[in-house]
Amino acid sequence: MIDIVCGGQAGDEGKGKIAAYLSYKGNYSYCVRVGGPNAGHTVEQDGHKYTLKNIPSGFLNPNTKLVLGAGAYTKTDWLLKEVELTGTKDRLIIDPYAVLITDEETKAEQDAAHFMKHIGSVGTGLGQAVKNRIERRQVKFAKDEPLLKDFICEVPELLNKALDNGEHILLEGTQGIKLSLLHGEYPFVTSRDTTASTFLGEAGLGPKSVRDVYVVFKPYITRVGPGPLEKEIFDESSLETYHTKGREIGSVSKRLRRVGAFEKRSAARAIMINNATKIAITHIDMFEGNNAVKKYEDFTAEAKQFLESIKELSKEIYPHPALSIISTGADMEDTLVLK
Repeated sequence: MIDIVCGGQAGDEGKGKIAAYLSYKGNYSYCVRVGGPNAGHTVEQDGHKYTLKNIPSGFLNPNTKLVLGAGAYTKTDWLLKEVELTGTKDRLIIDPYAVLITDEETKAEQDAAHFMKHIGSVGTGLGQAVKNRIERRQVKFAKDEPLLKDFICEVPELLNKALDNGEHILLEGTQGIKLSLLHGEYPFVTSRDTTASTFLGEAGLGPKSVRDVYVVFKPYITRVGPGPLEKEIFDESSLETYHTKGREIGSVSKRLRRVGAFEKRSAARAIMINNATKIAITHIDMFEGNNAVKKYEDFTAEAKQFLESIKELSKEIYPHPALSIISTGADMEDTLVLK
């Protein structure tokens, strides 16, 4: 069966930690990542912090193979550095039609005021690479790179055969629904759709084998670039707390993230469009006194009020997902699973 992790806000929700935890504690044969290196996922374990632009967050489980689907975009040197950092050379699998972003595409994007100033691109070249692919211009595929030849495999055949054999797959999406090209806050969006259905297509998978869709939220919303934020915070003291304790600094851009209030409306859309069956909440430790809590009853009144509002929201929106995972700190093990 397939489980999917997707973002319910504007990215930065903590999908990497949730995917890492699920993979580490679960029995997934494969962890698949799609999307591009403009979205970094951060994983922490035992004081070691990994910021990943390419490698799936499930790498901490040594029994899980790591897959980049045809809908993945990467840069060869970035990818190989992460392979070395994570020690995953023997577990990485890449679809032949995953795209390698070239230096020319990166430069073209960084030189374009439309990308950098109006949209707020982080300048990796993903937008330009997607544009070239859509226009059927020359792009560089993984199968064309000699340095990656040992990793190339027909991913759809591999994954669907695994499903036929009763194996489990974790599909790790990138960014959040507010940044979706189709369903986000256009024009302040990324260059692709960022919902569960598209993640499946980018990996070469279909909906029939999906078991659970996890949608990830924080108790507030952050954005690296421009775009709408409800009740945006401008108080410098409050922002400093988010940027330090909340670690709200772009993992790829290194920009300080803008911070706004939790948006019930966009959360409801995320549940509906992703057909979420489970909800994961991260950064609950931003409510004072809730760091590394091990029992639901031990959360402070403020945190409980927020969590109960999430449960009430779920009752209103089909398919009525259950509040399932609560992250209470930065480390992967700072996680509470609700029965």
